[in-house]
Amino acid sequence: MKIPSFIKNNLLLKVTSANTGLVLVRMLFSLISQKALAIFIGAEGIAIVGNLKNVVGFFEQFSILGTSNGLVKYISENKDDKEQLNNLFSTVFVFSALASIVSFIILFFWSNTLSLVIFGVDENYGYIFKILAFLLPFMGVNGILYALLNGLSAYKLFSKIGLIIVIISTLLIVLLTIEFGLIGSLIAISTIPLLQFLIYIIFSSKTYKTFIDLNFISFKLSFKKQLLSYSLMTLVVVFFSNIIDVAIRHLIEDKTSIAEAGYWTAMNSISRVYMQFSAAIFPLYILPVYAKLTSTIDFRKEVVKIYKMLLPFLISGMLVVFLFREFIIKALYTSEFLAMSSLFKWQLLGDLIKFVAIVLSYQFIAKKQIGYFIFTEVLSVLMFYGFSVYFIDIYGTDGVVIAHFVRYILFFLVVLFILRHKLIGKSRIL
Repeated sequence: MKIPSFIKNNLLLKVTSANTGLVLVRMLFSLISQKALAIFIGAEGIAIVGNLKNVVGFFEQFSILGTSNGLVKYISENKDDKEQLNNLFSTVFVFSALASIVSFIILFFWSNTLSLVIFGVDENYGYIFKILAFLLPFMGVNGILYALLNGLSAYKLFSKIGLIIVIISTLLIVLLTIEFGLIGSLIAISTIPLLQFLIYIIFSSKTYKTFIDLNFISFKLSFKKQLLSYSLMTLVVVFFSNIIDVAIRHLIEDKTSIAEAGYWTAMNSISRVYMQFSAAIFPLYILPVYAKLTSTIDFRKEVVKIYKMLLPFLISGMLVVFLFREFIIKALYTSEFLAMSSLFKWQLLGDLIKFVAIVLSYQFIAKKQIGYFIFTEVLSVLMFYGFSVYFIDIYGTDGVVIAHFVRYILFFLVVLFILRHKLIGKSRIL
């Protein structure tokens, strides 16, 4: 289908529209996988699966030492310079090798301890962490190839591979869950990195062979300083955010029940699905555009443009989700999960403010303002946990999503204060 000219000529709309098909398919297959999980392992199982996804999410970033945003930036800047690309990939391959060694030691030899701490159940799932230990190198390669496609702005190929991964991963989760229950779900999720690796290799071989020359990959660390700044920013945030998510599930379980922890996990899953419509623009559009901006006026113009184009769609979509929340719950899960309908209001409001705030805070990543980025993100995560502890005693599980909303209100205000000189001045764009 031919892309309308007004979209073709606008990079922001082009990126957003290219991602829409991928997100819609992800939503469809998320429905299928979530339904299977709800039927065969219930809310309690979904809580445990949620904890594993947090672990996998952290190690996906750790496998390349959190350099994904930096890789996208420097691939984009040096895509016509073979020598610089070889230096870049040499650096990140060394990072990935070191990360794999460290991760293997932690995951393999401390597997039983991790099972107890992460899952918080009597049954030992240590073998799941041993599986992950052997798959770390594949996670690293996946991260590099993902960054390569983003850095080259290969949106069509990126979407194609994304669709294939979603479809096959969902089928794997569903089949193993139906056959083996919770154990099948955990094994499926832990082995998906290998599946992703095979798909990346099969469908992007021409692309990576063109830009990654393995014959010239060495132990050079030419991009060490450039990438480590992004590494620090990403790893601190990813570590704290995933740890806090696990801690909050344990908090909900202790204060209420593991089923309630499953309801909150289910709410997060729905949130991630609809937020994908906007989330893709951050690495694909906002990061490279912000990196090139040199004046405060241009920054204000860009922020206003993003808000004007995307906020109406986001708000409309969230309103639809809220109005049809019970239908969505029944479609994605089972009638057992209707108890989570009260979580939608505060989750949606929090996600809206989150988007508004992150559009601004991405300036810290683009300009490598490490101190501001780490401060705001860690503060945000700690506020989330602190408010959750306070509100859960008053409102039960609803208190966690209220904490989510309050967290991003304060996060937005802090970011707004830091960037006040870039947003408010004599030459107002608003």
